[in-house]
Amino acid sequence: MKPQQDNQGFVLPAVLMLLLIASLVGGAFLFSARNSFATVDQWRMRDECLLGLQSGLEQREYEMDQVVKAVTTHDVNMFDGLDSTNSTKWMYWTNTYGPSTYVVATKVVTAAGAVSKDLTNDTATISITNIATATHGGITRKVREVVQYYYAPSPIVGGADGSVFDNIFFIDNIGLFSGVNADFNGDVYANKDLDLQYSSLKVNGDRYSGGDILSKHTYKSDSWSGYGNDRARPMKYTDGNRSNTNTYWEQGYDDNVSSYELATIKEMPFVGPLAEYEDYAIANNGVVSNSSVTASAVWGDNTGENAGIGTNDTGCLILIGTEADPINISGIVVATGDIYIKGYYTGQGTLYAGRNIYIIGDLIAKDPPTWPHPDSNPTTTADANKTKDFLGLCAKGSMAFGDPSALDTSFLKSPYTGSHATDASDAALGYVSYYSDGIPYFDGDYTQPDGNGSELRSDGSTRHFYDPMISDAAINALGVSSDISWIDGSLYANHLIAGVFLNATLNGAFICRDESVVRHGNLTLNWDIRLGSRSRDNLGFSPWLVGMLPRQGSDGRKVQWTELVP
Repeated sequence: MKPQQDNQGFVLPAVLMLLLIASLVGGAFLFSARNSFATVDQWRMRDECLLGLQSGLEQREYEMDQVVKAVTTHDVNMFDGLDSTNSTKWMYWTNTYGPSTYVVATKVVTAAGAVSKDLTNDTATISITNIATATHGGITRKVREVVQYYYAPSPIVGGADGSVFDNIFFIDNIGLFSGVNADFNGDVYANKDLDLQYSSLKVNGDRYSGGDILSKHTYKSDSWSGYGNDRARPMKYTDGNRSNTNTYWEQGYDDNVSSYELATIKEMPFVGPLAEYEDYAIANNGVVSNSSVTASAVWGDNTGENAGIGTNDTGCLILIGTEADPINISGIVVATGDIYIKGYYTGQGTLYAGRNIYIIGDLIAKDPPTWPHPDSNPTTTADANKTKDFLGLCAKGSMAFGDPSALDTSFLKSPYTGSHATDASDAALGYVSYYSDGIPYFDGDYTQPDGNGSELRSDGSTRHFYDPMISDAAINALGVSSDISWIDGSLYANHLIAGVFLNATLNGAFICRDESVVRHGNLTLNWDIRLGSRSRDNLGFSPWLVGMLPRQGSDGRKVQWTELVP
């Protein structure tokens, strides 16, 4: 008989081997899981670092946008000092999700020299480089972001929101015309209520109001068959044939006029620090002259650049032209004081006054643009008008036409004029009455003494906001007219435009924050379509026509985002 084998001795080792293998596999899984959790945690902290530093950059962009939007700093130097006065900022991103709340601190640095400016074509490109660093849970990340701002003329060609210069009449206050026969050949825009009351008044264009439009039943407009003098803009279809798309003309007159209440409040640019416009004047070699004076770029920055009247006329520029000897202008010219102008002119340019502009007689272009009605060749017309005379008049203070001593001062304060935001650089002219939320405002009373109240005219008398720097006797000696009948020019004032019209024509634009115009007889206002932000008429000028107008800042846009090695 064979003996039986006992196999029980193999069971225990086999079981132990299986347990060992299971332990090894389990340990491997546990090790892998722990590593995975650690990796996930690291990536989570990396993400939280990125969120933290991006939050800091967004906060920084917001602060910069507030600088641009503040009416007190609309100038090419708006970010000067940013890299020195605010070179390091701590920003914080708080995570409120999950079981615990924690904060990621981010340092945002605008390095020295990171704010750069490039002035070309009467515009400015401002680039700002910010670097953000954040550390969280042992993870550090670093990002460089470049933001660009543009400080550009208004209108900005092709701008979706248009421009204040897209209108024959724009006022940042209440638009009120009453007691006058008037034809507005162009759009009319008021940032507050609009009230055009007279029964025979015509508006051959759209009406916009940031508030209400009153007296709607009195508004009239011409059909194409009855529309148009040769200074009025083209029709929407210039030949009068709506089926001929070849003559469709952007920003032309459409006799299907409309009224828009509660319209977007349109930002009116400021003539900010005068030094900026002086820079542009120097850059484009601006010059204006007549037989008795030549002003190159800036008038008033050198000895002897004055009106030659009294002791308080530094920077005052007198320009009088005749048909035989007109004023010649090319590009931008800045006078640091007042400008007094009348007569014939030729050329294309804009005059900026550091204080007020006085149109003391008719102002007539020798070679003005014209638009025939109907017109089967609008492109030919537009090309011809590119070389025609253009004059912009921009006052950092206010503007008056006619005899300034004859102004009815009762219309130069409330309720006819109103409080409005102003520019901090206008404080030297006296246009800062108070501050609200850090923004300077002027109370709208132009009958007060200007400056700090001690400024005198050339005859030693007290100077008010509406007063010229030179005396009434000196203005009378220049042959001032009590009523103005013709102005070829685009008029812009930071504050007030005032004067007297009898039977008169204005060809260009009328842009201001307060208006105090006494109107008698018949008044015609023709918009110069060459000012249009979407018009083909404004292209191809040399120097660039819209580049001669007041500038305004844009919102920033990111042009670069790069992660750096910490």
